[in-house]
Amino acid sequence: MSDQSFFKRKWVQIGLAIGVVALGVIGSEVLVATAPTASRKPPEKVARLVTTEPVKAGDYTVSLLGYGVVEPEQQITLQARVSGTVQSIGPKFVPGASFKKGEVLVQLDNTDYRIELQTAQAALAQAQSTLTSELGNQVVAQSDFELLGLNVDERERALILRKPQLEAAKATVQSAQAGVERAKVNLERTILRAPFDGVVVSREASVGAQVSATTALGVLASSEAYWISVAVPQADLKWIKFPEGKQAGSTVCVSDASSREDGCHKGTVLNLQTSVQDNGRQAQVLVEVPRNNNKNLQPLLLAQYVKVRFDGIELRNVFKLAPSSVHDNTVWVNDNGELDIRPVNIAFRSAEYVLIDRGLNNGESIVTSNLGSPVNRMAIRTNEPPNNATTPAPAAVKP
Repeated sequence: MSDQSFFKRKWVQIGLAIGVVALGVIGSEVLVATAPTASRKPPEKVARLVTTEPVKAGDYTVSLLGYGVVEPEQQITLQARVSGTVQSIGPKFVPGASFKKGEVLVQLDNTDYRIELQTAQAALAQAQSTLTSELGNQVVAQSDFELLGLNVDERERALILRKPQLEAAKATVQSAQAGVERAKVNLERTILRAPFDGVVVSREASVGAQVSATTALGVLASSEAYWISVAVPQADLKWIKFPEGKQAGSTVCVSDASSREDGCHKGTVLNLQTSVQDNGRQAQVLVEVPRNNNKNLQPLLLAQYVKVRFDGIELRNVFKLAPSSVHDNTVWVNDNGELDIRPVNIAFRSAEYVLIDRGLNNGESIVTSNLGSPVNRMAIRTNEPPNNATTPAPAAVKP
């Protein structure tokens, strides 16, 4: 075969290959151009399902919670006022025991003080006898002076009539009487009685112990009422009523800090103390609780850690919401199927509830659901029937 025919056949093959490729490209463009196109539709808005709750304004008393330690209204250290030996101890002088005012707690040996009283009484009798004798001498001196008819000055007259001797005898009687009274008081002081109704906090006295006027025999606490110094944030003091004139302070409800009981011991606010706690810089409110004013509850104990709930000032025409329904000073309102993120004014906030005085209206429904990414005016829906839906009347119940 010649070279000319070889090259001719080669060029024919190349031309056929190029033609096939060109036809394929043209065909694919025609298919793309004539292919059907799908029309895009905007995504439908899906309303978020929420739960709602209608609100209604009312009058609510602000409630504050604080903590403190129970202390006695009065507490003293029992001390002997005379020296002596402890002869006996009263049955009520036991730590934790209750006693009444005037009960004997400690009896000292009174032998020396009885002898002292007898000695003082004898001295008084002697002084009174001397005074009686001197009064007799006064009569004799007066009679002699009148018989003699002496003309003397006032000083000489007093000496003749024995007035200095009479004054000395009277002074001796007065001193002896004071000695008797002192002896009686010392004898009485050998009996140590309870100065008020209370409980025994501690006892240091023992039978046979020698005590002096400075010896501490025990600690007594009054049981008429308890005092509690309650720590309260200074910003919350405006909600507490303090006594002023005839107006009493806020009432309080006191219970054990760890108790789950519903009942509590009732008390009142006495005053605001002049110092604050170093830790937290909280104010100290003094509260008084009468002893055992609720006999159905466990009585309060000294040094007991308690929680104190204050019934504070009443706020009128406010809305009471759960803290979970308030979001950074805003409330979510269901406004005809749209979410209205509405700013409100919080009058009072606690861990249990929030009181709102501006921003809401009676009858509005607030959203109580937890929305992850709330957007103002977003569509929302509820499972509740619309307001204009009619509810069928219940069937009559046959008697």
